[in-house]
This record gives sequence, structure tokens and C-alpha cells, in this order.
Amino acid sequence: MDFDKLSILERKIIVGIDFGTTYSGVAWAETQRPDRRVAITSWPISKTIREGESSDKVPSKLRYSGKDVEWGFSIPVTAPTEEVIEWFKLGLDGCLDSIGGELGKKASANIGDVDKVITDYISALGDHLMYTLREKLGEGVVKNTPLELVVTVPAIWSEQAKERTKQACQRARGLSLTKSTIHLVSEPEAAAMYALQGLDPHNLLIGDSFVICDAGGGTVDLITYTIVNLKPALEVRETAPGTGALCGSTYINMRFRNFLKRKLGGEEGFDDEVLAEAMEKFEKTIKRQYTLGASPDDTFPIPVGGMANNSELGINRGRFALRGRDIREIFEPVIREVIQLVMDQIRTSKVPIRAVLLVGGFGSSNYLKERLRNAIGNNIHIMQPPNAWLAVVHGAVMKGLALSMPENNKLVRVGKRKGRKHYGTEWRTQYDPLLHGNIKKHWCGLDGCYKVYTMEWFIKRGDDISENEPFFTSFVWTGSVSQGKIRKIKMDIYTDRTARDAPIARDGDVSLLCHVEADISHIPESQFARRKGVDGQLYYELSCKIEAVYLSASTQYTLLFNGQRYNSVTTEYV
Repeated sequence: MDFDKLSILERKIIVGIDFGTTYSGVAWAETQRPDRRVAITSWPISKTIREGESSDKVPSKLRYSGKDVEWGFSIPVTAPTEEVIEWFKLGLDGCLDSIGGELGKKASANIGDVDKVITDYISALGDHLMYTLREKLGEGVVKNTPLELVVTVPAIWSEQAKERTKQACQRARGLSLTKSTIHLVSEPEAAAMYALQGLDPHNLLIGDSFVICDAGGGTVDLITYTIVNLKPALEVRETAPGTGALCGSTYINMRFRNFLKRKLGGEEGFDDEVLAEAMEKFEKTIKRQYTLGASPDDTFPIPVGGMANNSELGINRGRFALRGRDIREIFEPVIREVIQLVMDQIRTSKVPIRAVLLVGGFGSSNYLKERLRNAIGNNIHIMQPPNAWLAVVHGAVMKGLALSMPENNKLVRVGKRKGRKHYGTEWRTQYDPLLHGNIKKHWCGLDGCYKVYTMEWFIKRGDDISENEPFFTSFVWTGSVSQGKIRKIKMDIYTDRTARDAPIARDGDVSLLCHVEADISHIPESQFARRKGVDGQLYYELSCKIEAVYLSASTQYTLLFNGQRYNSVTTEYV
């Protein structure tokens, strides 16, 4: 296909947004030039957006200064730390408690209204995105070309947290004005699309399996993919349900912060400004350069300007000598958790693993790579793709291009995914003492028999899932005619996150996921079938289907009734 000859109506600008715990990235591409992905690397450092700092990503930080909202690099280094809001992404899934202690309380207090803070931050990202696009492509092109946004979210997040992310993007200034279509994609899937495309195509075989370990600031997500086709496009399927945990590099930063406060917090001259400068040095230099080969007695200088010399503490001329053994102690609990996740993923996959691909900011760590290599052995390669820090945002753009241009055979395709948990709803069925035992039963006047509520599972943990193959659940919605015309069909969707087999009936481990509601008030009552019940009453009896399409990081529900599709199904996550 000649992409340069796409009609104006077919052209789109695909934008990937990697909203991270510590840093965020934005990249874009035009559908007529899908091989040219552009990451934004210039970020505002003052109120005048034209001045900027060069960096592959921008800090996920916010500060309210009067009526102004400062963000990323535009927050002055001298700003009081209590005014700088960070780690707010963790608040979307109720993860701020994982920070723990005084730091966790401070983060929660600073953030306040999580949804507002995230909307304000993504608004700033969106404003800078639109400014950059106008500078690069011209006002006319941007104004007349539809935008499609692909926003990445951790795969281990709850559906509610993913939905809150999407809603923040819909509210965000600049992005909301474009009326853009917004897709959600899981971070490890986006990373996989980038990392797998970068592998040597001549060295790949059908059946090769790879673990993708997307280690970011807040979360570490893992998925195993197996190659099922090499031509016309590289196609992979998930081999096992993905796993993950809150053990990203943010937790190493927190441990360093706590270490420094314990070590120097009681000394004269130690204040928030000293701590902020030390944290920046650790984040940007020491944490990234530390390797397994470092000696326990090696020292790494940390700036502590204004503090008096103290040989016992290791302070000399405004520098604190951080020892290799201290860094190792700071790293170890987090590193061990990541290694355990990778080992568990390899075991769960139950197939020979060719390589582990480390992506994400934390995935760029040499120390993590070396520790993993020692733990796993030489039979499995540990690989860090180039630009691993940008793997997720570039993969997001590739996912958007794949959705918009399914005919492009240069893009990696994910054919099948594995269900991470059981999804289903609860329906009434005729009571069977052999099947239902002590499940509470009730009398049904319509059918004149005892019935029980049991689970009807759309998908079960480990099931193969394809975006092109929806799941259907047939059901009969009834209502007494004497109570008036049925105006809405409602359904509660439940999930069971445990590793057990899907239970017959709902219990304490099956939790409510969302309410799904379809408005059928516009359907003429003449289309409603009626039946006289055993109790002599007249009942509506509507034969329906719910179609569920499970995407990378979201679900779409559609009601089918009388051969018609009703896409006006609303989903409220709880």
C-alpha cells in the first residue's frame, strides 16, 4: 500500500501517551508515514513554552503556584518539597498506601483530589503535545487531521483505575477539544510491540517464546509471548496470564530517601533543598550507573551543599560519600521481588523461554540485568532493547497504527491474549440439589419452580481471548407487566482474581466489577414478548445477548435484542 497516497479523509495522527509514576513520555506518527515515529524530547522549563529542556521524558510532577500550574521541568528546583506533588499515578489504583510511613502520608496529603491532579497534569501534557504538533506539521494539518490517542496503563491495574485514566484524558484541556478517539493499551503489550519488532527477523523461529518484563517507576508487569507467524507480519500470542506487582524503581528512590533521612536527618544544614538535590543525583546518575561489579567499599558522591564536614558520616566539601554496600542494601528488596516475578512467570508459562526482554526505565538498569542473569542462568538470554525507556510510548504509537492500518504488515500483531481472571455475571437458574447443594433458593412465580443465583462466566482465567472474537452471554430478562414497561436492562459484572477454578456461585472472593446498563425505553412495547406465569400473572420475557469484547486494557459491551445491536450500553465501574 502506498501510504503517501492516502486520501485526506484516511489520514490520522496517532499519539501515544505513556503516563508514568515518575516520568511520562509522548510520541506520535502520521498514518501516511507509519515508519516515522517521533518522540517529544523538548519540554517547557518556564511559563514561555518555547524555552525547553531536552529529555526523552518529562517528570510526572505538579505544583500549584497561585493560579498557575507548574509541571515537569517547569517546577523550579528551589520549590519547597511540600508543594511538589508526585507519585500521583499510584493514587488511581489506591496504591499510595504501598509507599508506607511518613512519606506515604505526605504523598496522600499533597495529592488530595487524585482525579483533578491527574487531569491537570495530562492537560499540561496535551497542551504541549498540541503546541509541538502545530510547530512540526503546521496549524492547518493539525486542525484538519483527526487525532487518535493510545494511552498506556499497567496491566495489573484494576478496571476502575484504567477507566479513571481514560476519563482524565477525556477531561484534559487540549485533548478534549480535539474530540480524539482514546484507546487504552496495557504497558507490557505496548512494550512488547516495540521490543519484538526490534529483534533480528532472521534469527526468529515460530514457537520461540519471550518474557517481556516492563519495569517502570511504579509497577513491574510481565507477559510471555510466543511467535505464531513470521509472515506477512510478526504475530504473537500470550502464553500465560500476565503477572506483576508494585516494585518499580520509585520504591528504590523511597528507600534511598529514607536511608538519607536516617543517616543525615539530625545533622545541621540538612533540609528539604539538600534532600531534593541528593534525590536528583541518585535518580539521574547513581541509580542508573550502579552495577554488580561495584565494590562494597566504592563511594559515590552525593551533593549535600551547606552541611559541615564530618568524616565519621562521610561528608567532605559538600559531598556525602554513599558506599556501594549501602546502595546494594537500598536496591536488594526491590530487586529480589522483580527476580521472583520473572522466575514465577517463566514457570507459569510452561514453555521453553528463549529470552527475557527488559524494558522500561527500571528495565534499563545494568544492576537489574546482571542480577537477573545470575538468577536465571545462561540458558535464557537477558536482553535490553535500545531505547528501553521509550519502549512503552513507541509501542503505544505502533498499537494505534495497527488499529488504524490493519493492512500494514510491518507491525507486530498480538493475536491471542490470556484471561488474567474470571469475568462473568449472575443469573437465575432452576435449582438442582445435586449441583447447587446449600445455595440459597427462592420460588419463581413465572416458571413455578425453585431457582438459585449462579455465576455465568464470560471468560475464565487462562482462556484465549481475541479482540476479533467477542464473547456472548444469552439470557432472558423478565418483568411483571403489571409493574409497567421495561425501560432498562441492567447487569452486574463480577470478577474473581484468585487462581482457583471458576466457582459455581458467587462468594466472598467474587467481587463486583461494574454495573452495565442498556436503555431500551425507545423500543416499542409491541416488540416485547409476553408469557403467562404459573402464578397466573403476565410477564414480559425478553430474549437478549450481551456481547463482550476484551481489548488490551478495556472492555466493550453491546446489547443484542431482536436482531438489533444497541451500542448505547453504559458501564459504571465500582
